[in-house]
Amino acid sequence: MTAKIKLNAASGGGSVSLKAPSTTTSNAAVELQLPVADGTSGQVIKTDGSGNLSFAAGGGGTGSLIETITGQCDGRVVVGASGSYTFPNVTATQDTTDSFADLTGSPISYTPPSGTKKVVYRFSVFHGSTAYSGITYFRLTVDGTEVTQAREVIAYDYSSNAHSVERVILEYTFITDASSEDVANGKFTSWSSAKALKYQTRRHGSSYTAKFHNIKYWDGNVTTDVKVPMLTIQSFA
Repeated sequence: MTAKIKLNAASGGGSVSLKAPSTTTSNAAVELQLPVADGTSGQVIKTDGSGNLSFAAGGGGTGSLIETITGQCDGRVVVGASGSYTFPNVTATQDTTDSFADLTGSPISYTPPSGTKKVVYRFSVFHGSTAYSGITYFRLTVDGTEVTQAREVIAYDYSSNAHSVERVILEYTFITDASSEDVANGKFTSWSSAKALKYQTRRHGSSYTAKFHNIKYWDGNVTTDVKVPMLTIQSFA
């Protein structure tokens, strides 16, 4: 007869049973030790191969995707394995200035799920020159410190007509289990609490201005309509 443990529900008359396998190898007794505490939302129980069970991030092992949070920056709430996030609400275009300013739509405070080893931060935004080549600088900061390896520059053909416009995708991959802290290269020894991520931008000078969140031309017309950017964060084991 197969042995089982039957647990009766507190109400409703139902029950849940744990049933032993019909056979084991060499009459071995399998002993499994449960975790000392509950895990977090989205985690699964894993074994160390010696009967010790613990909670860990779900997924297919090293390199597997644990979480994706993504959406338009229109104030929506996005829920992932690590929690709930309210995205920025972009309602107006943004002109470049001579000093670095936050690129609207890009700021977010993020905590990756347990077991994360890489975090990919991606921001998709429309950018168009409004004077000559529209030279624009981008820098990425984490908790106010710049990740210098994430620096980017856009420069179009030098022309007083300033017709250039395109979707720009800004992206950087962080390492969260590095042997030593190196913020300039986006490497952290751990990332277990919220970090503030954002891109900042400025123009090369007053003769090289540009505008964000506007596709500029549509269906034969010049438009000032706001084109809302998109924010995506992915965490990998």
